[in-house]
Amino acid sequence: MGKPSEMPDELELLLSDMNGVPRGKTLRGISYSEAHPPHLAEAIFFQTITGGYAAAMETYDPNDRDLLLRPDWSTYVPTPWKPDTGQVICESLDQAGERLPYDPRNVLRRVLDAYESMGLRPVVAPEVEFYLLEAVSSHDLVLTPATGRSGAAEFGGESFSPDALEKFMPIVAEIQQACRQTGLELSAMVHEMGPAQIELNVAHGDALSRADQLFQLKRLIKGCARKHGALASFMAKPLADLPGNGLHLHCSMEDETGRNIFALNRRRAPAVLQHFIAGLQAHLPQAFALVAPNVNSYKRFVRDLSAPINLEWGYDNRTTGFRVPFSDARAGRVENRVAGADANPYLIIAATLACGLLGMRAAIKPTKPIADDAYGLKPALPEDLGEALRILEQSEGLIDLLGEAFVEVFVSVKRGELDHFGKTITQWEVGYLGSTL
Repeated sequence: MGKPSEMPDELELLLSDMNGVPRGKTLRGISYSEAHPPHLAEAIFFQTITGGYAAAMETYDPNDRDLLLRPDWSTYVPTPWKPDTGQVICESLDQAGERLPYDPRNVLRRVLDAYESMGLRPVVAPEVEFYLLEAVSSHDLVLTPATGRSGAAEFGGESFSPDALEKFMPIVAEIQQACRQTGLELSAMVHEMGPAQIELNVAHGDALSRADQLFQLKRLIKGCARKHGALASFMAKPLADLPGNGLHLHCSMEDETGRNIFALNRRRAPAVLQHFIAGLQAHLPQAFALVAPNVNSYKRFVRDLSAPINLEWGYDNRTTGFRVPFSDARAGRVENRVAGADANPYLIIAATLACGLLGMRAAIKPTKPIADDAYGLKPALPEDLGEALRILEQSEGLIDLLGEAFVEVFVSVKRGELDHFGKTITQWEVGYLGSTL
């Protein structure tokens, strides 16, 4: 929308932490000054999902320094559920005015700079799934699908039903209206396979703006759901025995003339698209901690529940990790179906593009496309977050693209979360061990 002609009463300055959680500060609009950029503690990039801080902070930010917030006014939108409030995503800069290397948004920009040096512009379209759940307190251990305005619970089996979506129309209408107010470009909305599960599609566009929109959209959905007494969850696997939440990313590629170099030839992928797909096959295991960033993420990869279990590819085959959709030849693209909705919007796009770029640079070839059910093949993904982090640390080509400082801080944050999880007494332990042993 661009910088407002008149500042709102309250201005929210936002950054994404490693988990994609909005962090920042709120100013009185009249107090904002371009000449004196607002400050914020660098520590937000070292913060874990539990509120602790990663060990890497001792190396990169031992004095808990301030960073500089420079609003990117192209991202400014109103905050619909907060009267007289606007929000803007900021660039994070160090005190010398340089991009902070461990800001996820800056990591994506670093990858896009590599594409720009080759005269290429990635175009992406995210699709994100979430559940509407009954509101919970911090002490609740069980999540329950929201009942909707009918008062009757869903039990699944209503995928793609407009009538099922109608049950949640107060929240859905709130989301749609808020998107119109903010200019967020939704192209579709469907009821997904799980009870009270919804998928939203963001219209295709340049990678940074789509990451910004997805970051804002997730916050918007949560705000609208809270207004109606519900919880919107992007957790990868919030409900056992039901489909998880995915984050699918469609990727095409424009050259300097605006031509899509991934355009299909007789419904077949050209060599450059095959190199990109081969890069995903070869390097996404190395980047897996970025697309499956939480202990819960790995519970989503279940055979026959709409989540891939390997990194095969195919034409219009939703059982594979990478799908070349049926489309007009000029719209040729690949869909990365691997990531969960819990992935950081900036990092899932950065990881996908980085892996594809490594494949294009080396001109490697993918495996043969799969025409059959890929769920029948052997699983071929890292088994847990600990394994994924170990692989990421050893991935030199990927580290070079993403930045060494970012990878070290990200791994440290995630190891801090793993350590906390390992010390937590779970519901399983209480239920099966506490009363039995």
